[in-house]
Amino acid sequence: MRPLAFIPILLLALASLLHADTQQELYMRAMQAEEAENIPEALAYFERAAAVGGEYTEEIREIIKQYYDALGITKDNTGSFSFRFLSDVGFYGLHYAEFGRGRVSENGGDLFASASAFVDYSVGDWIHSLGVAFVSEWFFANDKMPVLDTNDWTLAPGLEYSLVSNSLLLDVGLDFNVNDEGSLKLSGYGWLEYDFYRLDKQRIGAAAMGYYRDDGPASAALYVAWHRTEPFGFSWSVYLGAKYEADYMVDILDFVEQSNTDCVRDMWGNCVDQYVGSVIPFENYWANCVAVHGDSVCADTKNGILQTYIDDAMAKQQEAWENMQNTPEVEFSTYWSRWVGPTLRAKLTYMFRNRISIEAKFNLFGGTLVDGASEEYEKMGKFSGTWGLMFQWNPSWFTLYLGVEQLYLNYWLPDTLKDYFPGSSLLTSGKAGVKVEF
Repeated sequence: MRPLAFIPILLLALASLLHADTQQELYMRAMQAEEAENIPEALAYFERAAAVGGEYTEEIREIIKQYYDALGITKDNTGSFSFRFLSDVGFYGLHYAEFGRGRVSENGGDLFASASAFVDYSVGDWIHSLGVAFVSEWFFANDKMPVLDTNDWTLAPGLEYSLVSNSLLLDVGLDFNVNDEGSLKLSGYGWLEYDFYRLDKQRIGAAAMGYYRDDGPASAALYVAWHRTEPFGFSWSVYLGAKYEADYMVDILDFVEQSNTDCVRDMWGNCVDQYVGSVIPFENYWANCVAVHGDSVCADTKNGILQTYIDDAMAKQQEAWENMQNTPEVEFSTYWSRWVGPTLRAKLTYMFRNRISIEAKFNLFGGTLVDGASEEYEKMGKFSGTWGLMFQWNPSWFTLYLGVEQLYLNYWLPDTLKDYFPGSSLLTSGKAGVKVEF
């Protein structure tokens, strides 16, 4: 056995000792007790599930409220604390392809790990949660993916706060993004959702989101939201609205214009034709001497005439080299591009009673560039889409998952830009891993 091979076994044993029921498991036990008409036991399980926190918190709190109203119980507004720990470890196999400007096909991989701890405070109809999280990724074989251009590794410690009630959800956070190049970039996000109408297991409301990172991208959106949540069978979430996206983009047309302005440039982008014509090639010093003084004079090394031509040629070569060094290179200029357009997000889940679930999700956006470096850029349009299918099994305090996800990007380009942007690209990732919640 390798020296560190016992660590996963030790962690697994420790997790078993710390095992606590997940919200989903408590929810199922409450439903079973309800079916058996054991109301006190069902209510106790619902209370525990609400305290644990999770995906069904809002529905569970509404069920508890209905029980209290029916039983004539006045709810105790004394606050209570609870704690949660979540982790996710997985492997993503990556395949990246570009089409249009030229075909690109690259393969790589990504090891993903996250761990977060939350303290929840429940009082009345409100749940406050404050958490700290660590997210890390390690890319391997990324030297074989030069176009996708990933870092060797990234680490993102972060802080998160959420507020949940019967009709309101607020979630905000701040991340500190560090990579192998030593750079630190801050990013922040927020999500606000409010339900206007509830009917049985369905909710209709509105949502708003925002995201910003120092080096891009940034986004904001407004949605109309529709949810249906069931412990078994079909559940879904659908968001339809308008979205704003912004990110840095290279002004390639400006670079091309610089490269073609009033000079010929060498392989480093230096303008060279302003001095090349005046430089006498070093190899011609003999011919120049003979043309003025004749063969016999130039061949006589004692008179020093040939040496003057050699010195002159060397001086001009040095001058040409210094001019080349002082000539500014062509630089890529960047600008903040802004897109607006309609967007659709959807997630459809089917939960079997054996705790296996199938989840399909979509996130679509069609945008027009409304603020570009020039009018040519503002003729651009794009469609981006993320879709995926995930299988999950939640036998107890852990969840195993296996799935595939694709990120598709397609540009509509004017003729002036077709040689510089790929028509479309597709990033496919196969995912496998385990989630843990205590």
